[in-house]
Amino acid sequence: MPAIFGALLSLIGGLIGAAVGHSLAERKSRNDEWARMRLDAYSDFLRATSHLVAARRIGRTIDELTELGVLNDAKARICVCGDAEVLEALERFWLQGGTLEKEQEVLAYANLCRAMRSSLRKDRIPFETRLSDILFKVEPSSYSFRASRRNE
Repeated sequence: MPAIFGALLSLIGGLIGAAVGHSLAERKSRNDEWARMRLDAYSDFLRATSHLVAARRIGRTIDELTELGVLNDAKARICVCGDAEVLEALERFWLQGGTLEKEQEVLAYANLCRAMRSSLRKDRIPFETRLSDILFKVEPSSYSFRASRRNE
């Protein structure tokens, strides 16, 4: 009788362990999938914004339907799977104009990038780090047009 009781306890313990392990694996798989969807939405939005802004800066004002489609698709995916902090930052950026032509738009975009990074569980970027300069300065501060002309 004690051997049957021990075997039964072992079987029940094994089943509980397997169920808990399966549940944790499923949860991790869902979280990984969610994180991948979020990362894809963020990177697609950043890429589409970059393409549209670059096109406008070189003088192209007629937007391609596909570029706007990619941008709107990425925004929709961010609305579905983005964290609340990212959605608030996206709203602020979009309501500022979303063109990156004015300083407040650039700052809102930099804050959106910070929120996206935080949402992906990366370390927060200190506010002393001038993210807007990193993102939008065309050349590094040590770049010299005169030196590049001398080399020609």
